[in-house]
Amino acid sequence: MKKDLAVSPVIGVLLMLTLTLIIAAIVNSYAGGLMETEPRAPAVTLQTALHQNYPDNSLEIVHTSGDPLPVSSIKLIIRPSETFGFNAPQQLSQIDKSYITNVSDPSQTWASGITAFKPGDLAIISAENLNHIQSNVDREFWVTNSSNLGKTFLLEVYYKNSMISRNEVLIE
Repeated sequence: MKKDLAVSPVIGVLLMLTLTLIIAAIVNSYAGGLMETEPRAPAVTLQTALHQNYPDNSLEIVHTSGDPLPVSSIKLIIRPSETFGFNAPQQLSQIDKSYITNVSDPSQTWASGITAFKPGDLAIISAENLNHIQSNVDREFWVTNSSNLGKTFLLEVYYKNSMISRNEVLIE
């Protein structure tokens, strides 16, 4: 008579292992459903230019592609690059949204009337408004200063405190 004593413990171990894996999968799926995730930041491509000659004499920002930007959730920063000197990047200025206008209707600003910056849109900041924006930094770092022709500055766009775009702008 032949005895199969070893088969029963092996099957028992396999059943317990299978049951453990099933319970782990159930707990994982339940716990994963409880976690909330932040919505992803919008992806955007901007084209920028600063002209110091009349009649342009303004900073132009073109939304070339990507997601629409809700203007209430973004902020723009002007940061002089190292072409201005060693300490220049610390001379940053946040752009007040009331200075950003729409080219098709200059009476509307990002602070009133415009809710989104969509692909194809053009935003303008006049030289006069750029001077107001940069009034907190030394005049030598102003992007509208004619002695800064040929230098560059950075235009940084933040969405809920995360940088989503950084453009180097040549002062022309």
